[in-house]
Amino acid sequence: MEMSRLSHWFWPGVSFLLSVLWLWTQLRQRRSAPGARTSAPGWMHQRVEVEDALKAACTLSRAGEAWGGEELARSVRLPEALAEEVARALIALAWAEKDVQGRMHLTEEGQARGWELVRAHRLWERYLVDRERMHLEAVHAEADRREHETTPQELERLDAELGYPAWDPHGHVIPAPGCQVPSPAGRSMLEEGTPGSRLRIVCLDDEPAPLLAQLLVLGFRPGVDVEVVEREPDLLRLRLDGDVVPLASAAARHVSVVPAPALLVPLGELPVGSRARVVELQGGGKHQRRMLDMGFVPGAEVCTIRMAPLGDPIEYLIKGMAVALRGEDADTLLVEELWDD
Repeated sequence: MEMSRLSHWFWPGVSFLLSVLWLWTQLRQRRSAPGARTSAPGWMHQRVEVEDALKAACTLSRAGEAWGGEELARSVRLPEALAEEVARALIALAWAEKDVQGRMHLTEEGQARGWELVRAHRLWERYLVDRERMHLEAVHAEADRREHETTPQELERLDAELGYPAWDPHGHVIPAPGCQVPSPAGRSMLEEGTPGSRLRIVCLDDEPAPLLAQLLVLGFRPGVDVEVVEREPDLLRLRLDGDVVPLASAAARHVSVVPAPALLVPLGELPVGSRARVVELQGGGKHQRRMLDMGFVPGAEVCTIRMAPLGDPIEYLIKGMAVALRGEDADTLLVEELWDD
């Protein structure tokens, strides 16, 4: 009887342990030999699931949450039992660890790999739109496939070929190598959409794909200004290019906006003590990335603290941190000045 009970759990446990060890070995081999490729469909399926879960875990961790199988299942739309297995694989790969309460946290190695996948995905979306002329609503799925097959060396070559872009075509920030993805720019249109307000679209969610396709047909794209004409419990009516278009509240959650400015001025021209809202970043891709890493994302509020005796550099307060910029760098940030009520 005892042997029967032992065999009941022993062989399934051994089978799971061997599968996790095999997955760990394959991923380690891939990271140590960047040029290596494997064409086994089963391996690709397992690796994609684990790495997609890792990206989702990065988002959960950025929100300051510890997470478990239930949250992970919801994020990656997997059955909870399968999400629990994937979570155990993340631990086996040293990408995550469990605390004394049984909640999950990413390790430094896991965070680095997760943000590398996000960076690869957004660079591939930029490439697919700019070089292969793929429709915006179609690039997400193709970029999701390519991101898992891209070595670090290939990723750096892709970045250089594209000119180090700071934004993907949906308006998401592309981080620099080794940098965490900045917080999303702006707020959802549902939060900002009060009647009479003028808003500038800065980002569209790339999922769900059918909703993105509908938004594009209506004319919604990063950089487009809209005016909120009317708001009903489940609907916004917006003026876009002279036409009034309806937008369901559920869809408005997937559109990020900032207030559309009446007048833009270079940040470097504002006097000490003034407050402003970042609207636009000019300059090349690497310069834009550096500004984004310091917190100068569209929609962020900035205050001029002090100037050096000769007027350069200028110190600013952005997201609770003091940052010094040369005047020529500050002038590449176009802002809308804010006035106290």
